[in-house]
Amino acid sequence: MSFGIEEIYEAAFDRTRFPELIERLGAAMGAQAGFIGWSDPDRQVGFQFQFGNDPVWLGRYVETYAALDVLLPHLHAIPEGECRPAWDLMQTPEVRESRFYREYLAPQGIVDNLAVNLIKRPGIIASLALLRREPAGRYTKLECARLAALVPHLRRAIYIQSHLVRAQEHAAADRAFAGSAGSSVLLLSAEHVLLEAAPALIPLLHLRIGEPIGEGVLGNAIARAITQGEPVAVEVVPGEDASPVRVLLESRRLDTSRFGDLADGPAASFAVHVTRVDLPRAIAFDAIGSLYGLTTTELRVLKDAVDTGDLTAIGDRQGMARATARTHLHRIYEKTGTRSFAGLSSLVHRFGTISSG
Repeated sequence: MSFGIEEIYEAAFDRTRFPELIERLGAAMGAQAGFIGWSDPDRQVGFQFQFGNDPVWLGRYVETYAALDVLLPHLHAIPEGECRPAWDLMQTPEVRESRFYREYLAPQGIVDNLAVNLIKRPGIIASLALLRREPAGRYTKLECARLAALVPHLRRAIYIQSHLVRAQEHAAADRAFAGSAGSSVLLLSAEHVLLEAAPALIPLLHLRIGEPIGEGVLGNAIARAITQGEPVAVEVVPGEDASPVRVLLESRRLDTSRFGDLADGPAASFAVHVTRVDLPRAIAFDAIGSLYGLTTTELRVLKDAVDTGDLTAIGDRQGMARATARTHLHRIYEKTGTRSFAGLSSLVHRFGTISSG
């Protein structure tokens, strides 16, 4: 049976095609059973697909024989990306005399296993196994070479799948965060192309999905938030007859380091949270003070600063020296882990809800 590389990439972007992929690959390689899978142990995500394996024997393996599998340490030791058949190993006394061989491999007629550790890296593990049963013989060097030619494409397909899963997780997490913070989220590529935006923001900020954010007032502010790593406040005029809209922009770089040459692919590289700061909010200042251990005076200073936006005259309004007010403000920065008033304001507004009045 012929097998095309394009089938691998069709599955890469549509995981529902992986069962057919592994079965067709197995048929092309003369295998009677097989397995392909990847996992991220830390995030407990991934998939496993197989063909030709008896469910009863699979259950027995999980319950009993996984702990007795004498082939497993040898398979795990195979270098990443290298194809290696198990025929020679299965002829050794270590394997032949083992309970695993006598009770599990031999009864199923398994004679060879062409295995590949597709990926062996922190945070992602992927493997492929193609089994042969009697009366089939061992894998030849030519057959191993044929599979080796496909390995780079299979590895890339797994990377694409894991990248898509992680991007979906980031998008879901950022949407949830935005909802709880009273803000909305933009997802941008590494080139600052807008990939996704909360529906309410599209007409409000004149956004276009699939296009760069541009070099206008909003685009420049988003670029500063990304490059500086600090919140940026900006005033945007949605249209000729519209009132100005004031927003606070916060950027977070999404972790794509584990995806090799896919790190700068089409998936989201930045999440930008957009918070309206021109809408009335009821801030839970007492909750902030309790959470961050602020004193009564520090809480007064914080409320004054946030309500007025004027840091220079806090002391005058609160009946204290300006130097004392500045000292209190710097202590607030230290306790809340912020480095500027923009960052502090962003934090405070996460404790607020948009007022219905």
